[in-house]
Amino acid sequence: MGDTGYPRAMARSFDIPQFVDAASSHPLPIRALNRLGGLIPGNRPLSAEAIWSAARTHSLGDLEPTPEAADALEVLLDSLAANVRMSLVGRFSARDDTIRLARTHLRIQRALRDTAGVDSVELPRSIFIVGWPRTGSTFLHQLLACDPASRTIPYWESFDPVPPERGKPDRRVAKLEEMLGFLERIEPRYHAIHPMTAAATEECVALFMNEFRTLQFDFQYRVPEYARWLIGQDQGVAYDLYRRQLQLIQWHRPVGEWQVLKDPTHLVHLETLIERFPEARFVFTHRDPAFSISSLCSLVSYTRALFTDDVDPVAVGAEIMSGYWPSALEKGRKLRASLADGRAVDIRHPDLARDPIATAEAIYAALGLTLTEEARGAMRDFARGQTMEQKARHTHDLEGFGLTRAEVRDRFAGYCEDLEL
Repeated sequence: MGDTGYPRAMARSFDIPQFVDAASSHPLPIRALNRLGGLIPGNRPLSAEAIWSAARTHSLGDLEPTPEAADALEVLLDSLAANVRMSLVGRFSARDDTIRLARTHLRIQRALRDTAGVDSVELPRSIFIVGWPRTGSTFLHQLLACDPASRTIPYWESFDPVPPERGKPDRRVAKLEEMLGFLERIEPRYHAIHPMTAAATEECVALFMNEFRTLQFDFQYRVPEYARWLIGQDQGVAYDLYRRQLQLIQWHRPVGEWQVLKDPTHLVHLETLIERFPEARFVFTHRDPAFSISSLCSLVSYTRALFTDDVDPVAVGAEIMSGYWPSALEKGRKLRASLADGRAVDIRHPDLARDPIATAEAIYAALGLTLTEEARGAMRDFARGQTMEQKARHTHDLEGFGLTRAEVRDRFAGYCEDLEL
């Protein structure tokens, strides 16, 4: 099964093969480093106390994390220690990334404390793109971002919502590009599956990562205890912190008639999302679940391979099928049916792939938005540009993850029939 994007690309940069094992997914220098690391004793687990201590450098020494973030990091690191045998490169990457997130968390708390009026910032009306990963939501998000009336969040802004102090250069884009460059060097296939640049519109998962409360960590690592703990928590805690970060971002850069936001894990917490954003509108994305599950398994496998050589694709398949994604889809369908006309629209991937502009027009009509000729032209240019870019062909097959098409289609038979997928 090949994942070739939307309008078909004229050429491909390189092919991403079926995931088999973590070690073979790495470039040769990374494999050598990880083999060397396997000979070094003393792979001590990450410590929350050490992470917060390292994060408090650079004038942050007087700050403490919120109790919610402190609790979440403790659970995450305990689950990580219990389940993941880190590779050498993964160990250093996880440590550096966790310290960065902890430091960003502290800086956000300081900014929220010291920025007068941020809590009263009125956000633009919200439109959320909701659906399973690998359903076309990234392309759709970037398509809708072409409208000058849309307020979206480029990656650099969610990566670090706090601008530098007055008079100091803003290096957020440069720092993020450095991090993404390192990511591409250690795992180019992951980067090709989900391309990211600092300036491009990106999902808002980074805002939840700044609070250590997101299932994104379950993408990165096999942390079942953390995932169960997070799902069992009051999700209002994470979404209240998320909303405050959106206000901070809007305070510093007040643009947009409406904001278009996306994070696949919104589907898992849809009830809370609706409660916290009672006037929001929703775009639900849909794709053949046999394809989405296969692509999701591949993405999870390649993501976890960044941090460990111990990734079993068959175990990943079983984990996805028995985990929170199937139940989130089923519950989400019921909640979607409860939304009034004008608040939600369903978008099928085949329609988006065949005619992106007609799909955008249908979204605007369903949600009562005005699509100007300027916005339509910008969307057309973006969609046309996608056909010219080189694309990596992402090969993934359910059998490689211990699943079958018949099994997956049968599990979601009602959904497939309702949406004609």
